[in-house]
Amino acid sequence: MLVKHIVNYSLNTVRMMKTLIHLFPLLVVCNCVMFEHLKEGATCPELFLSEYQEKNMECLDENKTAHCLIDDQNNHGLVCENILKIPKGKCPFFDNKKERMAIRQCQGKNCPSEEIYSPAAVKFDGCYKEYRENHEHTEI
Repeated sequence: MLVKHIVNYSLNTVRMMKTLIHLFPLLVVCNCVMFEHLKEGATCPELFLSEYQEKNMECLDENKTAHCLIDDQNNHGLVCENILKIPKGKCPFFDNKKERMAIRQCQGKNCPSEEIYSPAAVKFDGCYKEYRENHEHTEI
C-alpha cells in the first residue's frame, strides 16, 4: 500500500514538472518598455491628470516616472521612463524601434525656450506636432 502511494506521488510530481516546463516561457517577466496609446483622438497636452496619475502609480513600481509622449509614428501615448534633461528647442519622443525615449528637434512655435525635464514636455505644443521622417534625432 505504501509503495502504491509513493508511485502515485512520483507520477503526480512528474506531471506537475512537465506542466511547469511547458508554462515556464510564459512566466518569464518581460523587461520591455510598453508604450500605451491614448484613446482615439486623445492627445498628451489634453490628458486628464487622473489618467497621468494612474500610469504614474504603475511606473513607481519600476522606479520610473510616467511620460506622455508622441512616438515616431505620431501616436500619443503613456510610457514609464527615467526623467531626462531636455535641451532648449528639443523634445522627448518615443522611438518604437529602440523601445525607449529619445530626443529630437521641436516643431512649431511653442517649443521649450530653456532646458526642461522630460515630463514637462506636455506644456509645449511644439513637442506634439506631427513629425516628418527627414528630421534627425539624438541618441540618449
